[in-house]
Amino acid sequence: MREVVDGLSLGLVLLNEEGQVEYANRFCRERGIVPDDYAGKRYYEVFRSLELMSFVGEGLEGRSKELRFEHSGRVYRATFLKGGLAVQIEDITELVKLERLQREFSASVSHELSTPITAVKGLLETALSGNKPDRELLERALKRVRELEGLIKALRYMVSLEGDHQTSSDLFSAKELLEDVIQDLKGEMELLEIKVELACEGVELRTDRDRAYILLRNIVENAVKHNRRGGKVRIECERTPDRVEIRVKDTGEGIAREELPLVFQPFYRGKGKKGMGLGLAIAKRVAELLGAELEISSEEGKGTTVRVIFMG
Repeated sequence: MREVVDGLSLGLVLLNEEGQVEYANRFCRERGIVPDDYAGKRYYEVFRSLELMSFVGEGLEGRSKELRFEHSGRVYRATFLKGGLAVQIEDITELVKLERLQREFSASVSHELSTPITAVKGLLETALSGNKPDRELLERALKRVRELEGLIKALRYMVSLEGDHQTSSDLFSAKELLEDVIQDLKGEMELLEIKVELACEGVELRTDRDRAYILLRNIVENAVKHNRRGGKVRIECERTPDRVEIRVKDTGEGIAREELPLVFQPFYRGKGKKGMGLGLAIAKRVAELLGAELEISSEEGKGTTVRVIFMG
């Protein structure tokens, strides 16, 4: 029985009524929450966290039930089990990170939604303040509404990625997939006078085609949007024995070195950059689902290269 408890992926500490530690499993010992020479010592001689020491003291008196504490860079949750003489300790570091990301995401969504709504409200109020509606203002309001629709669509897709981890294994031409992407972005490319070069002959991919389309569309669209007018996007494919690498290069303004680690975060936008800041975040998440790697390099004033590496 002790061997089973010692192998648990959470901590367990047993005390007697005098507050002496009778047993601490491997989880607690390996993480330094309890020293190896704990036997027969009282809890305040054993626990290295002052918070945990106080929590256990109050728990023995029936006055505490749960505690979050930090130890050696990790976050733990301690809980008194029924009876008051056993403490369960869980490592909740990843949960805490997730909670923080959820708070940041919620705050970002609130801000991103309120900005266009406020703009539309102001435009409509101005347009309707005169005797005749102002067509130009109404068209600007409609443009904002369409931007809002795009934001909501992107948000829905991001949420769906968290719940749907199923992928298929399709065999298809990388060139044909990228031609579909280019065709769907033709309007944006023509508007900015962007020229596209595609060098992707004879390369096949085996992965989820629909998700690969979303991944590559977001990357190519990002290369178009952040390019200079009259710029160029070059897409290259390369097959090696164990991988397929797709490189998307643009001739845009580039990204500052200090900003590169941040570009895959939802809603991140560099200084002076337009857009929702979701394209590369979605691409990163889809790449993770497909088991692909995403790398980015950039030089200010010269452009950016994004590499997608499909293994196998």
